[in-house]
Amino acid sequence: MQENKVKSSIIKDALALCLIALIAAVALGFVNEMTKGPIAELAAKQKAEAYQTIYPEAVQVDDANEELLAKVENSQAFLTDNGFAGVVLDEACIAMDASGNPIGYILTVTSKEGFGGDIQFSMGYTSEGTLTAIEILSISETAGLGALATEEPFKGQFAGRTEDSLTVVKSGAAEGEINAISGATITSNAVTKAVNAGIAFANDLLANGIGGVSHE
Repeated sequence: MQENKVKSSIIKDALALCLIALIAAVALGFVNEMTKGPIAELAAKQKAEAYQTIYPEAVQVDDANEELLAKVENSQAFLTDNGFAGVVLDEACIAMDASGNPIGYILTVTSKEGFGGDIQFSMGYTSEGTLTAIEILSISETAGLGALATEEPFKGQFAGRTEDSLTVVKSGAAEGEINAISGATITSNAVTKAVNAGIAFANDLLANGIGGVSHE
């Protein structure tokens, strides 16, 4: 009799735990569903603001060009073949002026080589081959060190650059060079390498006139 009571108690406890787990799973799914929309909206807003910051002349963008989408889908092989392993091209779109004329590209790039993890940013590139600017979208670098990549003294160095490749130096940057963040050389190199990858990819797009954008 006592043994049956013990078994019954164990079964009841197990059923109770299963019920609790089921309720928790349903609740978690509900919360995820409820927050999915707002999170996506926030990400889209952040991206749109970044686009406006890095490429003010881009009144509208085309992110559905099939030719460009195909290039992005096959971008990893291009990046690896050109010495940019550790960099991922997340997205690309065609920047257009108020009349709908293509004037350049906006790329979203992720470096996998940051000190604290992935570093994602957007960058603009004109049909004349000029890097308009970069804007950090996501970063997990150390506060006061690598996290300074989000601030103008570092990221502002990329605006208006026309070089095909940039190199990180400790100080006194000249043509083709970027001053590293003090104490955060890994972060500086990670961002600069990813920028170089974006430049290489954008130049390849320009050379092929993808999306109607070509060197003027």
